[in-house]
Amino acid sequence: MSNPRAAVSVLAGLLGLGALVGAAAAAYSSEQVGLREAAGGIPLGLILSVLAIRFGRQATDLHQRTLGRAGGRVLARLGRLLGSVGLLVSVTAILAVGVYAVLAILLD
Repeated sequence: MSNPRAAVSVLAGLLGLGALVGAAAAAYSSEQVGLREAAGGIPLGLILSVLAIRFGRQATDLHQRTLGRAGGRVLARLGRLLGSVGLLVSVTAILAVGVYAVLAILLD
C-alpha cells in the first residue's frame, strides 16, 4: 500500500475513540476516578478525531489524484468515519461536562 495516510487515519480514529471510551470506563468503574479526572481524556479524543478526519481526507485526495493507484480508499473512508464518530462523542462529552459544571456551581 502506497497510501500510509489512510492507515494513520484509521489508527488516529481508533485511538481517539479509545481515549474517550477509556476515560468514561475509568470514571464509571473506579471510585478514585471521577468525572473531573476523566474529563482529561476528552481533549485527547477530540484532537485525535480531528487528525483522523484530516488524514482520511488527505488519503482520499491522494487516491483520487493517482487515479486509484495509491490505494487505501476504504481505509481512508473508515478513518474518516471513526474520526467523525469520535468528534461527535467528544463534542457531546464537552457539552455534558459543561452542563455538569454549571449545575454543580448553581446547586452548591
